[in-house]
Amino acid sequence: MRSWYVDPNFQGDQRELAQTSPIQEVTLEELSRIGVLFWHISTEGAEQDPCSGELGKIRKEREYKNHDIINVSPDKLPNYEEKLKNFYKEHLHDDEEIRFCLEGSGYFDIRDLQEKWVRMHVFPGDMIVLPAGSYHRFTLDTNNYIKALRLFKDAPKWEAYNRADDGVDQKEARKQYVEYLQTKKSESTIQRHAGVNGESIIAVDRAQALANYPHMKRVNGMIYISGASARRLDNSFPGATQLADGSWDLDIKAQTQGVIENMKVLLQKVGADLSHIVDVTVFLTDMKLYKDMNNVYNQYFNAETGPTRTTVAVHQLPHPAILIEIKGVAVDPSAK
Repeated sequence: MRSWYVDPNFQGDQRELAQTSPIQEVTLEELSRIGVLFWHISTEGAEQDPCSGELGKIRKEREYKNHDIINVSPDKLPNYEEKLKNFYKEHLHDDEEIRFCLEGSGYFDIRDLQEKWVRMHVFPGDMIVLPAGSYHRFTLDTNNYIKALRLFKDAPKWEAYNRADDGVDQKEARKQYVEYLQTKKSESTIQRHAGVNGESIIAVDRAQALANYPHMKRVNGMIYISGASARRLDNSFPGATQLADGSWDLDIKAQTQGVIENMKVLLQKVGADLSHIVDVTVFLTDMKLYKDMNNVYNQYFNAETGPTRTTVAVHQLPHPAILIEIKGVAVDPSAK
């Protein structure tokens, strides 16, 4: 199987390659991040005895109890033109779509994490699984023929829900797949480094540390969050405007919100949220800011379920535009 990004400006026959120039190939690892599974196994005897060999092993492991065979070509598929049009409409299923190519070839297209089309060109011996709830489509290539074994966990069926139809995005299979994609998106923006003192988490899409330390550390069922300001990835600050004379006009409310939102995003990257925080330390450059800081803080936490907290005044923080920094400790919801 070969995979690549479809040229978004392509206007030709759907059976053509539709590649970008230069070609942007997609690896199996990248496909796995959007839930696509792939095997290449022998087709010998698969049609006569689809429950033996490597195919039988996969079927048993993934509980594919039923199967049928589909021939797609102008002379083998009844209502060929109408069905091929339906196959090529962007759609989803409540169940996985499992196809094992026995003869011929064809294209399976699926949306990636950025909603771009990825085209997978399958040949004899290629077996793919498209996840339930994923938007995808199928078409033949210019050979106009494919014979494929279709596998099912339950009774054989092909029920498609077109993306253009009302309510499709609200289907449970779609919601679950979107949640899966969001997790993968978060994972793609972090670097993990294991050590004897736990796992360091560095978020590549957040403001980077000014010294050698991670955004978070996971150890012994806890998540330790390094002191965070409201600084953005481009090193600008909310609630901070530099005046013509070089001084700063600063807003503690905007910065408090920015800090807590930064912490929330970091925690989401490891499957946690603000409710998992058990303790925070707040650093203020002036205790006169305490009341306005609390007004914002109290919008995110309450005394009944919120974290314990210590607030201290410090002489200064690493940048003259920073009024507040918060560090925290959270329970790791993934810990057994």
